[in-house]
Amino acid sequence: MGLVRLPALADYWSEDPFFGAPFCGQLMSRNAFLGVLWNLRLSDPEADEENERKRGTPDYDPLWKLQPFLNDLQASCKAQYHPNQNLSLDERTVAAKASIGPNQSPGDEPAKWGYKLFVLADSLSGYSWNFEVYAGKRRQASGKGLSYDIATSLMDRSLGSGYRLYCGSFFTSPVLFRDLLSKETGACGTIRECRRGYPATKPNGLDRKSPRGTVKWLRQEEVLFLKWRDVSLCTTFHKAQDGRRVRRKIKSQDGTGNASPPAPIQDYNRRTRGGDQSDQLLDGCSVPRETNRWYKTLFFRFVDIATANSFILHREICEQFGKQPDTQKMFLRALVFELAGELYPLQTTSLASPYAMQHLPEPLARADATSRRSKATRGRQSCVYCRRTEGKQIKTPWQCRSCDVPLCAIVDRNCFSKWHRRFLPSQTHACV
Repeated sequence: MGLVRLPALADYWSEDPFFGAPFCGQLMSRNAFLGVLWNLRLSDPEADEENERKRGTPDYDPLWKLQPFLNDLQASCKAQYHPNQNLSLDERTVAAKASIGPNQSPGDEPAKWGYKLFVLADSLSGYSWNFEVYAGKRRQASGKGLSYDIATSLMDRSLGSGYRLYCGSFFTSPVLFRDLLSKETGACGTIRECRRGYPATKPNGLDRKSPRGTVKWLRQEEVLFLKWRDVSLCTTFHKAQDGRRVRRKIKSQDGTGNASPPAPIQDYNRRTRGGDQSDQLLDGCSVPRETNRWYKTLFFRFVDIATANSFILHREICEQFGKQPDTQKMFLRALVFELAGELYPLQTTSLASPYAMQHLPEPLARADATSRRSKATRGRQSCVYCRRTEGKQIKTPWQCRSCDVPLCAIVDRNCFSKWHRRFLPSQTHACV
């Protein structure tokens, strides 16, 4: 449902050819699907009742209906991937209209109301390594603020040391950065000037009369405070300047000039893209979640996170072996067929095959435009399947009539059959 979007849930089982999706009806009936959806529970009912009796006490857990599933998913995400050195800590919002559960207004986020997630992601790949749902006041608070508790909780001890954390102004504080540095973890992030511990140096600060590109910085032991234009930054592993320059438009007689943003700001802008990459993958094929149960809404979001992480793993494994990875759409399509198992292929043999019969091999070159001597080589192109799976450029004179892609069609290299088995499994019986 994240790949094929229809106006209403019932449209996936509609007999109207304009709205219908035959795959859903052949895999599972509508009533069976709705029965699973309505009775979906992520925790033990007896444990829910016991937790409900604790309401109003410090032992009450507002996320208990989701917590068992969340613990398993967090453990799986951590076990399957070892992040790179640079990590990004960010806030995300799951849009929802329900007025129950840990729902709140996210402020400057695109969604007006929703559930807030705090996510620790790999800056390079966008892999969501650890995450947490905001549920109000924490039961075991350190007394150093909510942002401090969340950051230290997400930076799990099993992660080890030697990492560099990039975060926004909500998390950045000198206290947090010094504590992370004591654990051999560097940190860098924008900071609010009203934060406790931020140096009060207004007489020597920037003002409107300061020349464009002026940099002010102050180091307190291992913590560097830096201000450039209207950006205030705090870091524990950067130098104030390292000579790097970038082209910027400035007001001058020539119209352009060379400005020199500090190295910490350049690195911060580059390393905080991990959360943006993850958001793009999540929004591209997210599961529709129109439900009145808050834990089901978050469950569907966690399904999106799991599939996005799986796609990132697929992409990195293919790069390791020098193979061309699938697109996210084709990866999710293959994932759906694997999860469906044999149910769908067994039931598609009764499908009408006139469309599938269009998948026939045909030569790339016209017979009347090919001489007898060049029949085997005329018009050859690189086989798409060989290029994607093996990274090889193998020429072939054949193509699929319907797919319009060059494919090998010889005895010892039948890429035509392999292509349709992998990318068109529902029509395999008519193409081989």
